[in-house]
Amino acid sequence: MGGEKLQTIGEIYKEVLYLRLTGDLSFKEIGEILERSENWARVTYYRGKSKVIRRLNDEK
Repeated sequence: MGGEKLQTIGEIYKEVLYLRLTGDLSFKEIGEILERSENWARVTYYRGKSKVIRRLNDEK
């Protein structure tokens, strides 16, 4: 994912994406770190990923 694209999606999405992709953490671990539920971490990750993909597709 393009680093510049991550700058435009919001802090919480960036944090969850970072923990998942570079930290290789489970959604349960991410939820615990951010004091949220496992389901919240999963939904936030997929929403953030979708935002990045949409921005990349908009450039084409």
